[in-house]
Amino acid sequence: MDIKNLNLNVPSGRAESLKAQDKTGAQNNGSTVTNGPADDKVTLTGMLVQVRELEQKAEKVNVDNGDRIAALKASIQDGSYRINPERIAEKLIQSEVLFSNI
Repeated sequence: MDIKNLNLNVPSGRAESLKAQDKTGAQNNGSTVTNGPADDKVTLTGMLVQVRELEQKAEKVNVDNGDRIAALKASIQDGSYRINPERIAEKLIQSEVLFSNI
């Protein structure tokens, strides 16, 4: 990777301000002068807070479906497993309703 012209992909205006900062810093015995706004801030949305809370709750849940999975595998192998298309459709609709509210 060639890093000689690293600032070539910087949007116009930003490259010039970076060059100006470099020159200003060199004139001040190597100290850096920042000309950007000092009141930059980050705001987190309520959705992010909810997602984090749900992640923490999900980590605490202990789900052991080993017996159910073994029974399903056995019924699939012996051919006794039957698909219920109405139940699948209902679950798909429930999922769509849940996701449409987000």
